[in-house]
Formats: sequence, structure tokens, C-alpha cells
Amino acid sequence: MREVSIVPETQQFQSSRGFTIMEVALAATVLAFTLMGMIGVVESGAKMLDLSRKQTIAAQILHSEIDHLRLQSWTTITGYSVSNAVSSPFTAGYAPSTTLTTANDPILATFSASIPKVVSSFTLTRAVTCVMPISNPNTNPSSAYSKAPLLIQVTFTITWTGITGKAYTRTSTTYVGFNGLYQAYQRS
Repeated sequence: MREVSIVPETQQFQSSRGFTIMEVALAATVLAFTLMGMIGVVESGAKMLDLSRKQTIAAQILHSEIDHLRLQSWTTITGYSVSNAVSSPFTAGYAPSTTLTTANDPILATFSASIPKVVSSFTLTRAVTCVMPISNPNTNPSSAYSKAPLLIQVTFTITWTGITGKAYTRTSTTYVGFNGLYQAYQRS
């Protein structure tokens, strides 16, 4: 004969312990959103780091250009290409400018020797304007000025493109006087 065991009812319907498909799907969704958020934070951090690094390099180049300009003789400064428009830092835009490269600018050449890939992404321009006395260039063929300059405004503008494709600009202006007046300010 066969033995029949009697199992209590509470033991017959015990469920196995585990996760349902809904719980697994919900956990996967939460994990996916968390990972997407983390990737966004890393991407945003990389953009900010690139911008910060390039702004620092741009500021260093501009300050070096201003310092180098202050070491130049008055003859050298008045020999720079000059525009005929008087510009002001408070008006829109600056006078036509000269693009500086590693070939014609010792400051850029120095920076390029240290960090060539980064410096090659920058474009540096110099705009020179005679502020006093206001003069008209090309009036005197032997000089860029119709009258001897006493105060010259020199504006350096540096531009670059960030990793996002957005263009950035920093500008630094100094006034150089015949008797050694120097005043500088910077716009971003």
C-alpha cells in the first residue's frame, strides 16, 4: 500500500521567493535614468573644464600682449598698422585690426611652443587707434598719422571655439601715451 502523507494547507501554496517582471522592469528604468543623468553631468563638466581652461589661456595671452606692448619703444608702437576710425570701449565694435600669428608675434610663438594644439585654436587680433590728436591716416604718405600721435589705444581681441562649437571672445585694451601713460581694462 501506498502511504499518503497529509501536508498542511499552508505549506501547499507557499510562493517561491523572487522578483516579478514588473519589479525588474522598474529597477532597470530607474538605473537607466540614473546612468543618463550621470553621463549628462560628466558631459557638462567636460564642457565647463574646456571653457575654463581656454579662458585662462586667453587671459594669459592677452595679459602677455599688454605687458609686451608696454616694453616696446614709442617708435615701435606708432609703427603698428593704424585704422582711421576712433573707437571707444563703450561703442559697438573696434577699429579694423591686424591678425597676429606665431610668425609675426613673439608672445603667440612662446605660447605655441608650450601648448601648440591649444594655441592653434585661438585667433588674436590687434587694433591700433590714435586717440589724441585725432588724425586721419594716409594724409601724410611717409607716416600713418597726419599729426604726431600723443595717445594711442591698442585693443587685443582673442577668439576661439569651444568643444560645443560656440564661439567665445575676450578683449583687452590699453592706452599708451607718448610720455608713458598706461591704462588697461578688459572685457569678456
